[in-house]
Amino acid sequence: MTDGPRLAAGTELDGRYRLESLIGRGGMGEVWRAVDTRLRRPVAVKALPAELADVPGAMERFEREAEAAAALQHPGITVVFDVGRTEDGLAYLVMELLEGEDLRTVMRRRPGGLPAGEAVGLAVQVADALAAAHSRGIVHRDIKPANLFLLADGRLKLCDFGIAGLADAATRLTQDGGSVGTPLYMAPEQFRGEAADFRSDLYAFGCVLHELLTGEPPFRSGSGLPGLLYAHLNEPPPRVGALRPDVPPHLERLVLDLLAKEVGLRPASAGAVASFLRAEGQGTSASQLSAPPPGPPPAGFPAPGLPPHGPSTNPGTAAMTAPHPAGRQAPRLLIAAGAGVAALVAAGALAVLVLPSGGGTGGGTGAGRGPSDSAVPPATASSASATPSEPVVHKIVYKVTGSVSPLSVMVMPPDGGMTNQTVKPPWTATFKASQFTFLSVGGNTGIKSGTIHCSITLDGKVIQERSAEGQFASVNCMHQGSFYGGGFGAAPSMG
Repeated sequence: MTDGPRLAAGTELDGRYRLESLIGRGGMGEVWRAVDTRLRRPVAVKALPAELADVPGAMERFEREAEAAAALQHPGITVVFDVGRTEDGLAYLVMELLEGEDLRTVMRRRPGGLPAGEAVGLAVQVADALAAAHSRGIVHRDIKPANLFLLADGRLKLCDFGIAGLADAATRLTQDGGSVGTPLYMAPEQFRGEAADFRSDLYAFGCVLHELLTGEPPFRSGSGLPGLLYAHLNEPPPRVGALRPDVPPHLERLVLDLLAKEVGLRPASAGAVASFLRAEGQGTSASQLSAPPPGPPPAGFPAPGLPPHGPSTNPGTAAMTAPHPAGRQAPRLLIAAGAGVAALVAAGALAVLVLPSGGGTGGGTGAGRGPSDSAVPPATASSASATPSEPVVHKIVYKVTGSVSPLSVMVMPPDGGMTNQTVKPPWTATFKASQFTFLSVGGNTGIKSGTIHCSITLDGKVIQERSAEGQFASVNCMHQGSFYGGGFGAAPSMG
């Protein structure tokens, strides 16, 4: 793995950008205050992690997205001046130097949330910036308070366009909350390993708006990442009004619509959200917001409002969605972890990788059963007749194999919790349990290119298996069920 150059004050990048002082450090690199010696102006330089140099195609992807970000000329989006790579492999982004503080810092001083009017003023600016980006076909993928910068004059700037696109190509470090697609604000479809689109940004925006109004993101979990995944995928968000009775009902309804689990139930566009906030703020009707904006949809996006949205459970924002086809019901998601959540140990630091199930950067084979486990009954006949004193004990076997060694494996045992291990394939783990809620095992090839396969066997029957191939190839096998008996098996055996 590339170590990369060590940065220090006085370092000059490509003979033009002289670093002066470190502003901050996170999972996606370091930000330095610098001087553009050619134009004699202060700038901010973001130096990206050295790991990117080891990922085929990552640098080219980064440069394309940085160029697209540079074309976003909007007062609510940080201006990108330049992008470059030094001879020793350092990738960097040159941006306008902002004076102020990010919303994460602001919210630490406001634990109870902001006044509703102040929160709306910030939310409108975020929605406007997102609408401008989405109109160009650019998805941010990592909307969170740390990426929203508040200037001294009250203007808000959305940062890190051009970096979030690395989510599909590079290691996602979790140091200092710097993961691409931060779990506290990630949309359910991102946890499932599905492609993010503009509606994923809207969900993250809903998480941020909830935090602006209440002081807390909608979901937190004391059980770590597995509990957080479950909450985003299944639990309804806490009602804003229960935490802040002074918040107007239309804001609470908007938050709930933005946080809809199904993408089609969210507002039609960021522009519609901005219009709704302005209309409600002025005391006017928002009935016109259901009409999509004129002109063709952004490249790569469906037309705003499509696919058809479900019936909004929140009348205040129902005008932003279209009716759902008759008889269709939103699916209830009940899984412990999104498909494609795997642990990666890189450079001695634990990392979390979220990739599509059955796929890596090299492309997955998608072999094996899908996520549905409907063929497996919720209980066996013997378990139905068992008495509490004689629980039926089920045998559960996890298996991960692959063509490279070692492999990184993430295990969620039947009795809960999560462990991460670096193993030599083939690897198996056998458990005995009389009941369980979730089963999950996943793996990752890491920086090496190769194949990987996982499977879950229940009482001698394979209930799910998946395969993937490529660099950072990732698989995740899951099963959700409820086997009732007298308690969990006591002693899993690890092989």
